[in-house]
Amino acid sequence: MEQLTKNFNLSEFVCHCGCGSNYINRDLVDKLQLVRDKMGPMSVTSGVRCEAHNIKIGGSLSSSHIDGVAVDVKCETGLFRQKILTEMTKYFQRIGIAKNFIHVDIDSTKSPSVWLY
Repeated sequence: MEQLTKNFNLSEFVCHCGCGSNYINRDLVDKLQLVRDKMGPMSVTSGVRCEAHNIKIGGSLSSSHIDGVAVDVKCETGLFRQKILTEMTKYFQRIGIAKNFIHVDIDSTKSPSVWLY
């Protein structure tokens, strides 16, 4: 699949259900690359979601993943969480914090916010 940035390939953002949805926002990926340049390797656990997959996994009906403007990044330790949040807040105004991932999006239809899952 297509290389989007120095470190991110389109295959990392494709819907996990197998439908092939892959319309990820390039500005989002460019901002993720800026974070990755500082952090080193990171794993995208969820990128684009088709509506059916989003419903199946219990995602919000207004999920920004459906529009290709959100990603979840694997985050399993407190130290990594602290470091990645320091970088993410430089580029993203919408951040969700969960036990094992960090959600970021650039959804212009939603207000800036930081929340917990």
